[in-house]
Amino acid sequence: MDISTASLLANQLQTLDPKALAKESATKIIQNHTAELPFSTPQNQPQPLPSSAGEVMGTLLGAAVSEAKSKSAIFEIIQNHPLFKNMGNFALDMKHLLSLVKPDASTMKPLALLELFSKNIQNLDAKMLQQQVTHSGIFFESKLAQEVTQKGVEALLKELSANVQTLLKETTQPSPSTPTRDMAPLLEQLSHTSSLSTKESQEGLKRLLELFRQTIKQEQSVAPAGDFKEVYTNVQKLDYALKQMDLIGSKVQNYPASMNVENNFTTQVKVLLELIKEQLPALNLKELQPQIDQLLSQETLLKGTLAQIALEAKDLPLQTLVPSTSLSSALPLPQSVEEALQMVVNRLKVQIELQEPATIKHSDFLDKAKVLEKEIHALIKPELFVGKAMAQKLALDPTDVELLSDMKGVLTKLNHTLTLLGENKEALEITNRLLTQIEYHQLVSYVSSSTHLYIPFSWDGLKGGSMMMKKNSDEQFHCQLDLDLEAYGKLNMMLILSNEKYIDMTIATQKKELSDKLTHHLSLLKRAFNEVGLITGNVKMLEYKDVERVKKDYFKGEELQFGINITI
Repeated sequence: MDISTASLLANQLQTLDPKALAKESATKIIQNHTAELPFSTPQNQPQPLPSSAGEVMGTLLGAAVSEAKSKSAIFEIIQNHPLFKNMGNFALDMKHLLSLVKPDASTMKPLALLELFSKNIQNLDAKMLQQQVTHSGIFFESKLAQEVTQKGVEALLKELSANVQTLLKETTQPSPSTPTRDMAPLLEQLSHTSSLSTKESQEGLKRLLELFRQTIKQEQSVAPAGDFKEVYTNVQKLDYALKQMDLIGSKVQNYPASMNVENNFTTQVKVLLELIKEQLPALNLKELQPQIDQLLSQETLLKGTLAQIALEAKDLPLQTLVPSTSLSSALPLPQSVEEALQMVVNRLKVQIELQEPATIKHSDFLDKAKVLEKEIHALIKPELFVGKAMAQKLALDPTDVELLSDMKGVLTKLNHTLTLLGENKEALEITNRLLTQIEYHQLVSYVSSSTHLYIPFSWDGLKGGSMMMKKNSDEQFHCQLDLDLEAYGKLNMMLILSNEKYIDMTIATQKKELSDKLTHHLSLLKRAFNEVGLITGNVKMLEYKDVERVKKDYFKGEELQFGINITI
């Protein structure tokens, strides 16, 4: 399934239930820590502060659950307590742990899962990032609340089943086809995956995909051809091109002139306009021809105002660039080439819907079918299904299945095993440290109402790092990256994603050498954003000391306050 940057972030942020995970973590940890809340001991009853990060974490989690301290006060303690100044490198500790523990019957499965979790950042892509964040441990308690893996999959399949059945009602066939009839019992069977083995679930989904494709193919064969089917396809392509204009404009700035980005875009749009122009008489839209002719006469269709176009035309007033129909007379005159093109597209869509509504209805049907086909295909992967047979084969109960699908769960199980063995004290110390790191990020997530975690990748030259993601009320996604690099010192990046594609950045570096390198390669960074459909806006370069002030603003109160204008 295709995942946009925004939906990827939203998936992680919606999964997190910070209050629930904080309470679950606190309940477990506080049982082992009876110390008073840090910095809250009366002056006449002095008491030594906790000597380990784990003890401090336990008391802070207790303060969060009991609301004995405000979120901002807890965060202030986390920021200033010396035990949290150096949390270590999670990836390196993981590697060291794997080298210390010898596999046996009790440790083999946890070690195998820890090794699978270890990924190098050089292989990073959107799917891997999502998996690493999902299994990082900070969502552990909210995952346990779902009880078993199948519950989430069953919910997905029930929703999928409802969407498929709704779509099939829109077919034009007089009676259900054989593939359509065969899908109904299959969907019912797949909606109860807990009674199926992994193999049965996968085979059922493959059969469902096959039947679904057959149904759509049959619908295409019986659907009326339509006189305007081809022109509507070209209108859709033109509409899509218009939605890409700001991205193309960004690419023009960031890519070398030899790539002819602007010329290629203009050529593609003009080809579509020529094809549409041929169909204007049949659509009774001859009044659009002057507008299209003027657009075709332009050297570039990526920028410019209609006033400039009219001035260049000399023999054509500005008003003739707007359709002279009652439908458009109430609309304001377009001020740019983009607005003029969009008005042409909108007018064509309205006219086709008036003259041939079946064409648009069939096109919408196929668009929905493509989305559902991707959703079915995305579910065909064995790791989503851990049926009863598989659980029995692994000698696990449902809770164990959940434990072994999450970093915190795996470490908890390994920690318990090492404690019982009582032999490998160094490995036990590392598992305790790793669990404390996860709980640290869980607590920071809770008090900042965000998703905060360590960098879940190994990276040569990285001493440590964390990232934070948050969505505000304006549907903006904020991301903060903190890195400590062996050769280049500390680096902080603040980013904000808005409207799915606009990104601003503020980059703070501790060493001038890194700042110079980033400035020199900034065009490559912007180009990389363009490649994934993102448009870079403002970019600020700061000294690292300035970011410390910004980070305090970031956690001020309940609202996200970066103090600067940014985007990812």
